Amino acid sequence: MELRYWLIVIGVIVIVGILFDGWRRMRGGSGKLKFKLDHSFSNLPDDDSDPDLLGPSRVIDRKREPEFNEADMPTVSASELNRKRNLEPKQGDLGLDADEPVPTLLTPVEDEDEPHNAKSSKEQLPVEEVLVINVIARDAEGFKGPALLQNILESGLRFGEMDIFHRHESMAGNGEVLFSMANGVKPGTFDLDDFELFYTPAVSFFLGLPGPRHPKQAFDVMIAAARKLAHELNGELKDDQRSVMTAQTIEHYRQRIVEFERKKQLAGKR
Repeated sequence: MELRYWLIVIGVIVIVGILFDGWRRMRGGSGKLKFKLDHSFSNLPDDDSDPDLLGPSRVIDRKREPEFNEADMPTVSASELNRKRNLEPKQGDLGLDADEPVPTLLTPVEDEDEPHNAKSSKEQLPVEEVLVINVIARDAEGFKGPALLQNILESGLRFGEMDIFHRHESMAGNGEVLFSMANGVKPGTFDLDDFELFYTPAVSFFLGLPGPRHPKQAFDVMIAAARKLAHELNGELKDDQRSVMTAQTIEHYRQRIVEFERKKQLAGKR
């Protein structure tokens, strides 16, 4: 009985030892497995992280547009206008009937008896002086094509000679040219086929002397169109020296017209 008792005790001890060793091995194996899993998760790329969590900011390399420099704007001068007009077809080449009455916004009574051939000859005179009003966009994106086109069409400008816009006596585009508008980016022209995606940082309104029969009234129409564009499309008016246009500047322009008309009258009396 004593031997049997010791055999039972030894058997229990062996079984406990086996169970303890198995438990130790299982515990050690799970520890290694846990370590491997944690280590593998630590090497996952950032793209697999929770999309709802904010990560560090990323820098996107975008090509910047060159900054606009007002000094690079094309200069509207009398010599340049005369040169371009000589390269373009004259209004008489369109075959318009000179005797056909043209509805105009500027039809003073004193000009009803003015011969049509006198007006035609006046249009051929070379430009001696140019009055310029620049409209510079305040927004970095500039004036976008569709908005710009709608604005100037409302002011009566129409696309025409030299690939720029002109304001005629009639809102429909008939009659003599009162003033014109060029692009503020060289070479100063517009492309109507690309106007949907077009934008420009500036435009230039200009009136040539001698030009319209009534330059003071034409200038008033031009300043109104420039102010409308600046007000509706967030622009700034500047003179031909790229200085901010003030009421004093506008009055100075009017005095230049008066002085030019006075010189013309004196020359006609000689």
